[in-house]
Amino acid sequence: MPVAEGKSVQQTVELLTRKLEMLGAEKQGTFCVDCETYHTAASTLGSQGQAGKLMYVMHNSEYPLSCFALFENGPCLVADTNFDVLMVKLKGFFQSAKASKIETRGTRYQYCDFLVKVGTVTMGPSARGISVEVK
Repeated sequence: MPVAEGKSVQQTVELLTRKLEMLGAEKQGTFCVDCETYHTAASTLGSQGQAGKLMYVMHNSEYPLSCFALFENGPCLVADTNFDVLMVKLKGFFQSAKASKIETRGTRYQYCDFLVKVGTVTMGPSARGISVEVK
């Protein structure tokens, strides 16, 4: 979702939530989704100048007992939350990319048959954008 002209990310999120509430949407709580990027460790690439692969590890408050891993151009893995512990043990194969954790936090709304989630996307301490999900 683009940020409104002349407004900050937070002001735009507040504007969207006010519009939803004016339409009659009811707050249903909050949500959080985070994603950390891992890259193939240099020791596993060999000497042929191969490009490293990326893997994204995600957590979603809607699925508190699960962890999701998405391989670049490959499969998606659903595991329990202890997958993060496994990633620490696999540091010889996958290394966390520096300053790569991105997070979306916001409010869930119910509007008729729709679930609408409006959140602020942050990377580190700074707001980077706005996410809007409609189911």
